[in-house]
Amino acid sequence: MNVELLAAARLDFSIVSDSAADLVWGGLWTLEITLTGIAGVLIVGIVGAAMRTSKSALARGLATAFAEFFRNTPPLVWIYFFFFALLGVGIKLPAVVAGTLALVFYQGAIAIEILRAGIEAVPSGQFEAASALGLPPFEQFRSIVLPQAFRISLPALGNNLISLLKNTSLISAIGTIEITGIAQDIIAIKLSSAELYLTLGAFYLVCVLILSTIVRYTERRLARYGS
Repeated sequence: MNVELLAAARLDFSIVSDSAADLVWGGLWTLEITLTGIAGVLIVGIVGAAMRTSKSALARGLATAFAEFFRNTPPLVWIYFFFFALLGVGIKLPAVVAGTLALVFYQGAIAIEILRAGIEAVPSGQFEAASALGLPPFEQFRSIVLPQAFRISLPALGNNLISLLKNTSLISAIGTIEITGIAQDIIAIKLSSAELYLTLGAFYLVCVLILSTIVRYTERRLARYGS
């Protein structure tokens, strides 16, 4: 009986090899969603952080409300909202678009606070020097403040982008064709999960290690050249 149980418990990764084409396709979609999400998160974070540190009370209030509203609620709630709730007002978004927008807003709200802290950590003398040079406010922010704030914030910002990569698995809940959703479809057909979940874990681990390496390399480069 024990021999039979051990035999039944053995992993059979032929399920993975038989589904390799579908998993590769899902993996590529996951990477595309991640890269699109990173671009969106950086845009939301930079614009929001600029507003959070603005002299305008209205801009600060709007950015603060946005950041608090999105970062203090679960990302899955926003995924469902963009995909299901917007149908109530006649807006139908493709699953991949709804999921990506939800993650961009959620992780972007966190990025706003990270970059805000980075901006506030820039020495006040840098602001005074920029003003003394007669640079307009936008140019001061773009050329002097933002590069320094980005360098200061990069470790925390990198962790946020890694979180974005891992959270792409959540959008399988609305039927996207990224790798987690495809794996779940295969599991439903094959009625075997261990091999596919181990493969998923390995995929995300490799992707996170690669992204972590890129972030650390960028940190070293910015620290070396001071920009």
